[in-house]
Amino acid sequence: MKVLKNEPLKKHTSFRVGGPAKVYVIPEDDYELRKLIEFLYEEKLPYKIIGNGTNLLVSDEGVDAIVVEIGKTLEGLTLTVEGQDSETSCADKQCTVTASSGINSGIDAISEKSGKKKKAAATDSDQKKSDKSTEEKDANVYLLKVMAGTLIGKAAQFAADNSLAGMEALRGIPGTVGGAVTMNAGAYGTEMIDVLHSVDVITKEGKLLTLTPGELKLGYRYSIVPDKEYVVVSVTFALKKGEKKEINALMADYQQRRKDKQPIDKASAGSTFKRPEGHFAGKLIEDCGLRGYKHGGAMVSEKHCGFVINDGTARAADIYWLIGEIRKRVLLEQGVELTPEVKIWGNF
Repeated sequence: MKVLKNEPLKKHTSFRVGGPAKVYVIPEDDYELRKLIEFLYEEKLPYKIIGNGTNLLVSDEGVDAIVVEIGKTLEGLTLTVEGQDSETSCADKQCTVTASSGINSGIDAISEKSGKKKKAAATDSDQKKSDKSTEEKDANVYLLKVMAGTLIGKAAQFAADNSLAGMEALRGIPGTVGGAVTMNAGAYGTEMIDVLHSVDVITKEGKLLTLTPGELKLGYRYSIVPDKEYVVVSVTFALKKGEKKEINALMADYQQRRKDKQPIDKASAGSTFKRPEGHFAGKLIEDCGLRGYKHGGAMVSEKHCGFVINDGTARAADIYWLIGEIRKRVLLEQGVELTPEVKIWGNF
């Protein structure tokens, strides 16, 4: 387990702003994560979970809490066929990708109290490519189990590489799989719930549960994960075979649309606001004359008004103020209340 003190959170968020975390912890694997959560609960220590930091605004003064990263040390993908015990072969790639184990364990109070035990390192199993053509019709349901720290884009690309359809629109979402299911992320008419089979979570007491989409009560940018203080460990997708050429073409189309219409080359947290019923946030903001509107280093994107961006000089306070000003103007001029999609940590 790696433990950092006063770690600047601007290094871990896509807005590239934010003060330090009092303690920043990187578990080495899911076992260590579970023991850590159990320890923090028993000791009544406040903590927050961070993935890729792509939907997060942290105050300039930071957070007086333990921040637990679920990232590269908790990556991995495993593909099986529903109803079969053994792993199935995948086209072009191995079906099982084990988590990285390149982090040196830190010796500190948290890791000592967690009762960490050394486990044998997982190894990738050698598998032969399937002799069955991916073009042949296949009615099987393929279960793609993905560790929470894996980027959703990586999981979607893995599915495409193995001729599995359903995740094409999710390819451009920049967050982790764990973060994506926590907010039921989506794009271009596809949400996580549309391809979800089940989710493994750790309760605040350190117990492991497997939940169905119904039990997660997924809605528009919502799940019960934050309310219940669950920590997502892995996500299993239910996918079906498709034609690789069509899957890749659709994925490329979505990617080009993002490139053409969104400021993906700028520091932002993606869509700043949730979509208000019957409206589009970007259109409401544009109609208020706020395209390109600036406060300090924070600016309403000229490319897409639904994005607040950091021009490279912003403080978290600039971004927070601008979000508030946009909400105020849209409510006064359009009569619509915008709700931030971005999570906010710390005092402003």
